[in-house]
Amino acid sequence: MENYLIGTILKEYRTRLNISQEDICFDLCAVSTLSRIEGGTQLPRRKLVEALFSRMGMVTPSSGIPMSRADFYRENLEYRINEMVARADFEIAGLLEEYKNCDKDMDVFERQFYTFYKTLSENSKTPDDKKALEQYVSALRLTVKNYDVKGLPLARLLTRNEILILNNISRTLYALGEGENAISIMEFLRSYFEKGIVSEEEKAKNYHVILFNLENWYGLSDNDAKALEICEIAIDSCIKYSPGNLFPYHIFNKGCALVKLGKMEEGKKFLEHAFIIMEELKKYDDIVSGKKWCKENLGLDL
Repeated sequence: MENYLIGTILKEYRTRLNISQEDICFDLCAVSTLSRIEGGTQLPRRKLVEALFSRMGMVTPSSGIPMSRADFYRENLEYRINEMVARADFEIAGLLEEYKNCDKDMDVFERQFYTFYKTLSENSKTPDDKKALEQYVSALRLTVKNYDVKGLPLARLLTRNEILILNNISRTLYALGEGENAISIMEFLRSYFEKGIVSEEEKAKNYHVILFNLENWYGLSDNDAKALEICEIAIDSCIKYSPGNLFPYHIFNKGCALVKLGKMEEGKKFLEHAFIIMEELKKYDDIVSGKKWCKENLGLDL
């Protein structure tokens, strides 16, 4: 009988990280299935391997997983879709149709990918937050089966896609006026990035987005002390992981929080720094709208 190496690699990392079989395969597969995979007697599907490694905060090894032509095709489409969405380009309907109509039925993980990105695409063109929320929750429940939109996920560990879906559930709840639930989910994600098993690559990509949402939402709810706390965490994180496009906006939010807390001169200094960085990034429209907001809401003519 052929022995499949990928299971040995998976078990080695799982053991090294002191993760139980129950924790890593929660709602993804049966423990008995994982045991056979780790024992080398069962060859797992590509997306299951990806999900298991993702829950350990790791990128799937590039070798050791035999893939069909359809697997390679879908993997390439996933890469292209992710790259476009990262650039805020949601013209992905054609690629998603190719993904769906590939010559192999989608497994549960491929259905989750497809449902999530299809919802992103559709909602960017015709916003319907109630419908989008239903679809995001449906996508998450494919691998976190008992998820309650009013609560937090039951899974002990999360895949990258599960984190992305939760982030969008939170943002959609906020847009629907459910700020308390939205902040609760985003605070859960913040804690997960800080204390959970998340790769440095994922932290660099997505941790700032979570902090940016939180600092904005706390600021809009006049919890300026909390907004300032999150801004300072975000700025330190930007310095650690490289500034990125959100850096000047974290600086701007910190300046706003300081002004609203009565620290006028210190706040103005941060606001002016934010506009200088935006100018270097050629974010001229954001400078205009930011200065207008400061005048209307803070009484500052910058």
